[in-house]
Amino acid sequence: MGRDFLSYPKDFLLQRHLARLSNLSPCYIVRTLERMGFLDGKILMKTGKTFFTQQPSYQQSRPRLALTLGDPAGIGPEVVLKALADSEMTANCELVVVGNRSLLQATYIQLQQQASGEKTLLAVPEDLSMLDVELEASVEEQITFGVGNAASGAASFAYLEKAITQTLAGQFDGIVTAPIAKSLWKAAGYDYPGQTEVLAKYSGVKRYGMLFVARSPHSNYQLRTLLATTHIPLRQVPDSLTTQLMTSKLELLVDCLRDDFGLKTPRIAISGLNPHSGEQGQLGNEEQDLLIPWLQKERQKRPQFQLDGPVPPDTLWVSLGQAWYNPNQSAPYDAYLALYHDQGLIPVKLVAFDRAVNTTIGLPLVRTSPDHGTAFDIAGQGIANATSMKAAIKLAVELVNQRKEEMREHNKIVEVIENG
Repeated sequence: MGRDFLSYPKDFLLQRHLARLSNLSPCYIVRTLERMGFLDGKILMKTGKTFFTQQPSYQQSRPRLALTLGDPAGIGPEVVLKALADSEMTANCELVVVGNRSLLQATYIQLQQQASGEKTLLAVPEDLSMLDVELEASVEEQITFGVGNAASGAASFAYLEKAITQTLAGQFDGIVTAPIAKSLWKAAGYDYPGQTEVLAKYSGVKRYGMLFVARSPHSNYQLRTLLATTHIPLRQVPDSLTTQLMTSKLELLVDCLRDDFGLKTPRIAISGLNPHSGEQGQLGNEEQDLLIPWLQKERQKRPQFQLDGPVPPDTLWVSLGQAWYNPNQSAPYDAYLALYHDQGLIPVKLVAFDRAVNTTIGLPLVRTSPDHGTAFDIAGQGIANATSMKAAIKLAVELVNQRKEEMREHNKIVEVIENG
């Protein structure tokens, strides 16, 4: 991009080129101009390790994903080996396992012994592409199947950290993370609420969220649920719900639905907090004082969207359940905004426990994860279900490809502007 272009006043550029951009999606135009930045009347290209910098991995035809092992004492290594035994997982992407090779080999041997003649499909560790994260001998020797401790917590943090740094350096297009135990991170000296917060810190973002996605095997309906608050005590939720927080989460959700799922005019349901959404203040004031006035303003700002709420929490999920199990039931909403952890995740896990995926939105990279924990109680027994891990890999591929498409649209706009 030449120096003359950088010095053009933004009004001149808009007047000259806006008509030429009219054949592209308005959301791409707006997002592109935002990313280019309007500062002091000039357009400046933003830099930094974001999705829209020139990273070599984005030039590749197939997504390249980092797949962490999670806590090696849990079921993470098992579901990774089971998922990668399915040729469909690697048909449309390149997967590189991030973890300790010797521990993965030990898991493979353990699972083979547990099979006892039964046919269990497992990927062979020697055949996998792997970014080997070496552990100190004193740490590795403390790791045992089903017994989580500070050593396994330290290992899982090291795997995640390596995956993040390599992805931000352009080696991968996204990350799929196996489950970790937050308490064991703390025991190892890493005081983070979860993997989401680590990803946000390393990526340098402050606006992010946990979106849970699952596709119904009965109707093909895809549910999407974003949490307004995440890993905080229930008693702190009412005080944490502010106009600023709700606006930030809604903007995140709208951006994600547009950029990652191609939904430009989404239908979104926002949950109430209290029983019956407060019953006009009789059962709580949060709806009257905060949610209803906030939603009225958001509807005025976003007239093209359907924003329903605050919907009573006990009836909010009924239509979702009907759409999940009934292929003849029309999809009720494109997404749900739940106000706290269990309000959103109880219905998600009720209908999609073995296939829901946690994806972190707002990051400059794609991150997905199976929506289950470490399950130390069944680790090493060969009975862990890899369905959610497979769903996480598939969703990561979809999201990377969608972002690549947006990147191509972005480049079209830049080319039109640059060529005058």
